[in-house]
Amino acid sequence: MASSRFLGPVLGMLLAGTPAHAEDLVFTMLTSPSCPVLASAPEQSKDFGFQSVLFRNDSDKSIQTLYLTVTFYTAKSRDKEEVVDSAHIYIALEPGEQKRMDVFLGRIQALTQKVKSVGQSVAWVKLFVDSAEYSDGSRWDGNQPSEGTPAK
Repeated sequence: MASSRFLGPVLGMLLAGTPAHAEDLVFTMLTSPSCPVLASAPEQSKDFGFQSVLFRNDSDKSIQTLYLTVTFYTAKSRDKEEVVDSAHIYIALEPGEQKRMDVFLGRIQALTQKVKSVGQSVAWVKLFVDSAEYSDGSRWDGNQPSEGTPAK
């Protein structure tokens, strides 16, 4: 288990550096080091930047629901990401199990119009797991500080 905890942040950083392209859009993913699920290997379609995603449960509990968020930013608005899509998916993931799920996020046509409307040539579209619900009713929330991390 310790090795998967070490690999999660490393893989998350690697995934952020391997974008998929669609016209003026760069689709990326980010995985928080404390996230119990590794989201990887996005597949794109002609309509969606994130048609499907591979999810792996790196926790020691069963996961039943994932809440996903997609943000949009340009070189001008880099420090101010805008939420452009979100979803929750029901997924039964046992510890160590992985599944590919259709998520249908990041509509390419709408995002292409958006990048043109802000007068930029390139925009980044990022997907991340915002929170996860375990089968026992408990929850991991990406907005909460990690255990042992001082709150600001």
